[in-house]
Amino acid sequence: MKISKHTVQFGMMVLWGLFLCMCSSSGENNTDTDVDTGSSDADADSDADSDSDTDADSDTDSDADSDSDADADTDADSDTDTDADSDTDTDTDADSDTDTDTDADSDADTDSDADSDTDTDADTDADSDTDSDTGTDSEPSVDSDSDTETEPALECEPYTPSDPISVDEQSVTISLGDGIVRVQVCRSDIFRVQYTKDSAIPETTSLTVNADWGTPDFCVTDDTASVIITTTRMVVKINMYNGLVTYTDLEGNILLSEDGKNVTPANVEGVDTNEIETVFNSPPDEALFGLGQYQDSQMNRKGNNRRILNLNADTVVPVLVSNKGYGVFWDNYSESNFYGGESFNTKYRYVSAAGTLVDYYFFYGPSMDEVVAGYRAATGQAPLYPKWAYGLFHSKDKYTSQNEILGVKDGYRDNNIPVDCIVQDWDYWTPNSWGSHLMDHNRYPNPEALVNEMHDANVHTMISIWPVYQYMAAPPQSDDQDNYNELNTMGALFPNVSGDFRFYDTFNAEARTVIYRQQYERLVGKYGWDGIWADNTEPQDYPPGAINIRAVDTAFGKGAHVINAYPLGHSQALYDGWRNIGPDGKRVYILTRSGFAGQQRYATTCWSGDIDCDFPTFARQIPAGLNFVAAGIPYWTTDIGGYWGHNVDWSTNENNELFTRWFQYGAFNPIFRIHGGGARELYGNQWTDTTKANLLKIDKLRYRLMPYIYSLAWMVTSDGYTMMRPMVFDYPTDSEVFDIKDQFLFGPAILVNPVTALGETERSVYFPEGTWYNFWTGEQQNGGTRTTVSAPLSEIPLFVKAGSIVPMGPEIQYAAESIDPLEIRVYGGADGAFALYEDADDTYDYENGEYSLITFKWNDSAQDLTIESREGQFDGMRSDRTFYIVWIDTNHGVGVNVAAPDQVVEYDGNTVHVSRN
Repeated sequence: MKISKHTVQFGMMVLWGLFLCMCSSSGENNTDTDVDTGSSDADADSDADSDSDTDADSDTDSDADSDSDADADTDADSDTDTDADSDTDTDTDADSDTDTDTDADSDADTDSDADSDTDTDADTDADSDTDSDTGTDSEPSVDSDSDTETEPALECEPYTPSDPISVDEQSVTISLGDGIVRVQVCRSDIFRVQYTKDSAIPETTSLTVNADWGTPDFCVTDDTASVIITTTRMVVKINMYNGLVTYTDLEGNILLSEDGKNVTPANVEGVDTNEIETVFNSPPDEALFGLGQYQDSQMNRKGNNRRILNLNADTVVPVLVSNKGYGVFWDNYSESNFYGGESFNTKYRYVSAAGTLVDYYFFYGPSMDEVVAGYRAATGQAPLYPKWAYGLFHSKDKYTSQNEILGVKDGYRDNNIPVDCIVQDWDYWTPNSWGSHLMDHNRYPNPEALVNEMHDANVHTMISIWPVYQYMAAPPQSDDQDNYNELNTMGALFPNVSGDFRFYDTFNAEARTVIYRQQYERLVGKYGWDGIWADNTEPQDYPPGAINIRAVDTAFGKGAHVINAYPLGHSQALYDGWRNIGPDGKRVYILTRSGFAGQQRYATTCWSGDIDCDFPTFARQIPAGLNFVAAGIPYWTTDIGGYWGHNVDWSTNENNELFTRWFQYGAFNPIFRIHGGGARELYGNQWTDTTKANLLKIDKLRYRLMPYIYSLAWMVTSDGYTMMRPMVFDYPTDSEVFDIKDQFLFGPAILVNPVTALGETERSVYFPEGTWYNFWTGEQQNGGTRTTVSAPLSEIPLFVKAGSIVPMGPEIQYAAESIDPLEIRVYGGADGAFALYEDADDTYDYENGEYSLITFKWNDSAQDLTIESREGQFDGMRSDRTFYIVWIDTNHGVGVNVAAPDQVVEYDGNTVHVSRN
């Protein structure tokens, strides 16, 4: 890319300063990678030294009723002025103050050193040097300088700012009557807005944003009312009298405009802080998605209110995406409220209980995939999981002995039921203390042999580890209290409300290092466990009396000010620890009950918490998961069947049906996982023979789709893609899809339509534009229509879009089993392409470019399939492949079973053309 830099020269810092417009393209980061060409920006190295100096004044008046029934509270105390008109007026008060320190201290060196240092003084000022370093040398980097597309250099007229405007190499700052607004150009399509009523913008550090933006390319002009920033992709106007910001495309079409910004003094948990509010204008036809996972059955967030607080079954990701082609991330960690339908549904606002200043990021698409990719460029890419993590997890609350868990392994393997991971849930430590990381030697006499025997059967293992430590005056063995004492001595355990259970301070960098080392030495490294289940990471007050997180003093300030970011720090501890200490040669896999923005960079999957076992609860999980991934964190799962099944009779016909329908849906989650109370093993006698056959059918389908799923996972890592997709992602102008909460896309090809009511054997399906093939029959359906389709209990309604190419493997028992020959299903009727990704399955060699891509392209008019030359290689790669080409038609190439090929291609890595004629 040609780079042209205009440096800004300052004279005396009075009225004069000569500024030449900055025109350097190096700060751009376009994560787009054309799947057609298979090109992939894998090296995105992300060092997130995101130095967390974020003024912990970010207090939160958050009555954190740790009640998991958050939907009851969705009104979110909307007495905070739900008419909002009074708060949203364009008040010149909205003087959005902006920090000249655009650095964000988010030292994200592209090389991620895992010094996850948080030397923070526990003082509420949050001078916390929370070096929230994302971590390790081998982490996929954010590399915000890299651009896969060349943008034309800007030609800027010289600009001479005068009071109250100042310009530097990254931003424009305007001093207002009673505050300051600062707009930082992070990239041509990403902007940071800060506003304060102080005399200067305070230096803050984001816990979430870790990109090093470099020197962006932008021009500055002004007119009588506004300062105008122009990039190669957008125009941003700042009203120089009230500080309100308007975002437009290059043609002048408004994407988003502010209606008000307010910083109001407040006192939260005894600390002086501010209530923070931002109000945006929103046309009535706008649809909004994201904010995380909530149990409120809402898909479109426009017109609805939402309390923003991490609870068991509610997970905060304060990122909102719009069908208008933009996204917003509120960089605030306190309890907040979102009001989605202010002023007759023409505005929305976000209010945080505690904070130093208004601080948010704007991302431009215009596609929703580009918006999410921009969010991940700012906050870190999602690493690739080991391949086994895309297979079936089997878990129960709870297996209680070595023999019991080995018996589950035998039950799956002896019955030829595909599975990849069997999980040891909590309480394996009793009679030892929580946090001792000791397994009871009477029930688990040889944990290393347990794990080895699982590995011998190609089954991986995951173990539950809590962030809570228990004091015992008379422990059962001499080393039981070592972990507790080590953390307590360094002052890293929060005080308990009553009782002997204490959570550790995840904002303390030294504590993060210690807790992972403890886990490694006593569990993960010692016995060879393959994944960590991080339970109770909100943290919920359990065991009762363990914590009042609002009142504690953390290394980053008062708990109420940072309450929502607690799980982010814990995930960092586990990821950084694994990448620095080990196990070596294994990719990190973390399952966590709670999350926050940026957590995707720590290889985490969130699940939907401790939920009930019934059809209405099942139906709520679909929009909950879709809004979670819409907010930018791609990996999500649910307890198939629901968690609270301990006293459920799973043998009834009704519960056989509930589990079957939930299992069918779970097979199209990014992570496929059974968990909860009561026996749910797929071979169990609680299931009828018909149920067992139906469950096995969908389990086999998940595994046959493994080449497709693993390739989607690569797109997540390399392109910022979203695997489980709200329909609006692909059809942003189709208003019919905005409120659909029981359909979604799985990758670019498959429309998934779960059945969520008892006794239903058909359901209504909305087909967006295009032609759609019934996966089970091959029959075609025109788009733009709503149709009732058949849904027997044996099948979830699935449709594949014309132009899709879907690679399917043979029947296998575990994800990394050989996938040769491959069946290539081609759905004609439109052009299409798909890139097949392959690597060594469970190493970080892919970060060094060791992987292969084979791109398949279908030309519909020529009826020609091109299999392009293989790109790349890796250790253990098969040089020759066999592809069974299947042209889909009615009753041909349909369903789960391996189809008879129409043509067979022996592929040696060179380009091949296959004609259907």
